[in-house]
Amino acid sequence: MELNVSAVQYYIRGIKSEDEFASQVEQVTNQALQDKPDFIVFPEFFTTQLACLVPAGVEYDMVRDLDRYTGMYIDLFRRLSSKHKVHIVGGSHVVKDGEGRFVNRGYLFYPDGTHVYQDKIHLTQFEKNMFDLDAGSRLKVFDTEWAKVALLICYDIEFPELSRKAAEEGAEIIFCPSWTETMHGVFRVDQCARARAIENQMFVVKTSTLSDLPQFDSFSTNAGYAGIYSPCDPFFTEDGVIAKGVNGQEMVVTGTLDLGSLKRSRKYSPAPLFNDVRQDLYSVQFTELV
Repeated sequence: MELNVSAVQYYIRGIKSEDEFASQVEQVTNQALQDKPDFIVFPEFFTTQLACLVPAGVEYDMVRDLDRYTGMYIDLFRRLSSKHKVHIVGGSHVVKDGEGRFVNRGYLFYPDGTHVYQDKIHLTQFEKNMFDLDAGSRLKVFDTEWAKVALLICYDIEFPELSRKAAEEGAEIIFCPSWTETMHGVFRVDQCARARAIENQMFVVKTSTLSDLPQFDSFSTNAGYAGIYSPCDPFFTEDGVIAKGVNGQEMVVTGTLDLGSLKRSRKYSPAPLFNDVRQDLYSVQFTELV
């Protein structure tokens, strides 16, 4: 079974209204639809574009003000996924949850109008110290008609335990919405995404944002590219690259995920990493915080 995935390299530009934001999202979606994808994946924090609409001030407050657009954001992606009968990973958005905590939340929208979410578990230094966001405490794996999937937001892909846990719970695809400012971050996230695909014999789809957001002195974006990765074995390309974008260029990157080849990889690969883990010697234990 094969499915197509389109990963968005989203260019953040100045806007003056919610309609302008929705228009850009729709244009990108329509561009991706030309490749007939089953999933369209937007990047982390791309909704900070909406900061253009909030009163200028302290970045701490401006980030929290993004939550006022949560309803609009959810309605927009529910409409697009239902209208076009496509799954959409809506990047991530700063949300005030039911307990009053501000989290970096990733969403998966289904064609039937429903949606699920994953809160970012590992927060970067500026997310913790500058914006005082709260970390998620539960790793989720979601069902789709093709395969089980997980959402690991940017920094989360750099912690191999999360991907391993997702794989052990049946995930065959990890979607990784990402936001990186420098090439150090770009290479770190990208190389970790490729490593997770290899060591868990799964697909990893990574996205990125581009350009600058002048409203935030320390929260600008200027580097990144999308990547769609597989294991490195005879069932896939030698380097495990299914598709890869051009750094700093606004574009949509589409690749085909062959789930049949993935199953054969896990069973017959000359390097079956997923099955060769020495669980008799070591294991990772998770504790869900309340």
